[in-house]
Amino acid sequence: MRRVCGFTLIELLVVIAIIAILAAILFPVFAQARDSARKATSISNVNQIMKAHMMYASDHDERFCPAVEDNPESEASTGIDYDASWIRKLQPYVRNFRVFYSPNARRQDDPVLTGANRTSGGIIFSYGMLMRWRFYSGRDPGPANMWATGFGNAMMDGVGGYQYTPGTSYFGSAPSRFCGQPGTQADRFAPSYSFAQIARPAEVAVIADALGFDYGMTCRNRYPAPADALDASSPYRGLNFAGRYAYEGERLYQGVPYRLGVGAVGFADGHVAGMRTERFFTIFTTASGVPAYRYQYAGE
Repeated sequence: MRRVCGFTLIELLVVIAIIAILAAILFPVFAQARDSARKATSISNVNQIMKAHMMYASDHDERFCPAVEDNPESEASTGIDYDASWIRKLQPYVRNFRVFYSPNARRQDDPVLTGANRTSGGIIFSYGMLMRWRFYSGRDPGPANMWATGFGNAMMDGVGGYQYTPGTSYFGSAPSRFCGQPGTQADRFAPSYSFAQIARPAEVAVIADALGFDYGMTCRNRYPAPADALDASSPYRGLNFAGRYAYEGERLYQGVPYRLGVGAVGFADGHVAGMRTERFFTIFTTASGVPAYRYQYAGE
């Protein structure tokens, strides 16, 4: 009589236990490897983007390119966000279009830049250029002009400006009036900062691993504008820079969740570093006594 070989119940349980132990050991290793790969790609991308920024500035009187530019292409019936973005401005300075895609972006679809069904694609949901929105949110650093976040109230003043081509509409034209801020359309024009105008180039961010090309500082797109920073209904939960390649959970501030972690940041002197969300919102006091986000404030 032939014996049938097989596992006993105890042997099967032992095998399952061993597999579970191995999984518990290897899953964190795999997660670390994934984060390391995302970090390497994101840092490399932002390095190349910052080199493109520097080349653009050297060709334009040492002034960074605008974060947003209204132009005939962006205002046409088939106009898209890409047409108004800094990404388009830097296109001639990069060899690989894919450097504009963060490995952490939820969308990776390519834009359709020609034809009737044009779209910005996933490229817009990757890296953001910090805009000079202090200008837009008012010159008075009083409570009404602070952008409240889970990291404190302070002024922001990014590097990227807003350009306007005659014959096109301004961002935030009536009735939105630039996120509800007062002032005439002419008051809203602001060129990007030049190298000479940035007080602390090694500390001032130009590009961040973000959720929109304009870092969410205008109202045309569905990104958190200043007024939406504590808006729980915001599609990005009220914070554009989310520390994306190494996610570390959330914390609540006035009922709004803020995602914590590490993201890539490119600075005005050209270097790139990974920064935790909390550090990115470090507040210091300027020479004029105004509280400001150190890494997101170009003046003084």
